[in-house]
Amino acid sequence: MMEEVKCFRLIKVRAAGLNAIQTYVPWNLHEPLPGEYNFDGMANLPVFLQTAQQLGLDVILRPGPYICAEWENGGLPWWLLNIPNLKPRTSDDRFMNFVQRWFDELFSVVVPFLYKNGGPIISIQVENEYGSFPACDRNYMSELYHIIRAYVGEDTVLFTVDGNAVGLLRCGHVPGAHATVDFGPSTFKDVEQAFAVQRFYAPRGPLVNSEFYPGWFDVWGKNHSRTKISPIVDSMAYMWYMNASFSMYVFHGGTNFGFMNCANGAGPLPVTTGYDYDAPLTEAGDLTPKYLAIREQIQQLTGYAIPYPLPASTDKAAYGSLKVHALGKVTELLDLISPVHRRRISNQPLPFETIGLGYGYVLYETKVPFHSTDGQYILRAHGVRDRAYVMIDGHMQAILNSLSQHFRAKLRANVGQHLQILVENLGRQCSGHPDPKGILGSVTLDGQTLFNWTNYPIEPQLLFQFNMPVSTFSKSFSKSNPRKPRHNTYYYYTPTIYASEFLLENPTADTFFHPKDWTKGQMYLNENNVGRYWPAAGPQMTLYVPKNFLKPGANRMVIFEFESAGYCSQNNSETCTVEFIDFPLYKAAKNI
Repeated sequence: MMEEVKCFRLIKVRAAGLNAIQTYVPWNLHEPLPGEYNFDGMANLPVFLQTAQQLGLDVILRPGPYICAEWENGGLPWWLLNIPNLKPRTSDDRFMNFVQRWFDELFSVVVPFLYKNGGPIISIQVENEYGSFPACDRNYMSELYHIIRAYVGEDTVLFTVDGNAVGLLRCGHVPGAHATVDFGPSTFKDVEQAFAVQRFYAPRGPLVNSEFYPGWFDVWGKNHSRTKISPIVDSMAYMWYMNASFSMYVFHGGTNFGFMNCANGAGPLPVTTGYDYDAPLTEAGDLTPKYLAIREQIQQLTGYAIPYPLPASTDKAAYGSLKVHALGKVTELLDLISPVHRRRISNQPLPFETIGLGYGYVLYETKVPFHSTDGQYILRAHGVRDRAYVMIDGHMQAILNSLSQHFRAKLRANVGQHLQILVENLGRQCSGHPDPKGILGSVTLDGQTLFNWTNYPIEPQLLFQFNMPVSTFSKSFSKSNPRKPRHNTYYYYTPTIYASEFLLENPTADTFFHPKDWTKGQMYLNENNVGRYWPAAGPQMTLYVPKNFLKPGANRMVIFEFESAGYCSQNNSETCTVEFIDFPLYKAAKNI
């Protein structure tokens, strides 16, 4: 969250009657590259802690190093995948050395904010639901506990969190830390049983549900999650009557901007850009009937006089429909969006991580090396992770998809033509299991392995460095690419980059980007990577755009559409359209 947004969201948390805020610390947000640390902008942890304290909120800190949170790679940095055979979330010395270095930096920021030092932090979690991780490395948990204890001393509460099953706490708890559990809305009997499991590993101290679920997250291709209100408030009463503490996960979820969603469960399925969670506070920070019911229940149970009045929802604006110009196919724009010094030549396709790219896309290119009598070939690429767009000389021929285990395609081509495979990283696994991206292994045509690949990292945001109006840029690009015809039918069902420029006098309200009948892609606004849209899959149809991403005057938008820009790209329109509306949209999802 931006600093201004953090304050308003925390005020709404306080106004609901909550007295503490729980937050994760994503390692990969704060150390995007080895030894390079970031605590600015959305990563400004000190401002978050200061704001919480000013509002009278205690802080429960969850620093990981693994956090889950449906966040990319569970918060673990992608560059750890470049260490051969490194075993994350274990006592592997190499992993622990990186953890120690990161924690040295993190706790230099955190320690001044401990409760004993006059700050708001009342407790700190060790790891996260480690009982669900198959390694069950007790040495790892013990070492991690002692590392954190050395920073904070003996007078700060450390705790662990696991699902409410004995088998999970067996591996997830660590001596010296208070074992807690997590569960969602339940009957009174089930609440009793869950806390009985906690008592088995924590015979003394408070009963704590560290993650009480008032909602649930969405994944692409599955319907939007909804949780009824009455079981939530009933369960709150049950826990209150048992003198238990509970923290709602999540009270406000926010947004997985850019590429920061993870992939969850069997498949695994990528989590949506929006992390609305059907939470009491929406993705945009709006109050819901669930918020009001929870607020009323807290007042009734505690008799607590909430120190803040009921806040208003955030302002929204429908900025209207925009014309969007096609700049070119991704294969035509390589000189602009793939820096020459970052390209790699290799015998076999290289993983993202080897190229030095953590997120996004890589285009792999080689030539068809032999003749087929009928001009048809069978391509196999079993190592694709996650989704691949197969082209011949820039024309789409097939989509490969690791989610559906679709790794085979029929192609029409001639010897000497360029075979291009654009691979998209849809998010590494939430669990922190090693999950490299790209093409992991060989690619074959009619059973023959293909060699001599050029690996192009694709960075559409580089187009923002060209400081000229989009229409001028589009025209100048057309002149330099005489093969480009007039109409958008040329781009139908082909990875294409679009752009728009629009004027706003004084944007003071949030909005939602609505791609309408477009298919799947990524949207960038004023150099902010807003996130991926996928209306063809659902359930999320719009992207939340905070007002901080907009600016007075000229605003520039870049859209990387992988398949079809909808109606316009099929019907000879010179320009396509998208729009900004003042509410979110969801639809029934389709399997991906």
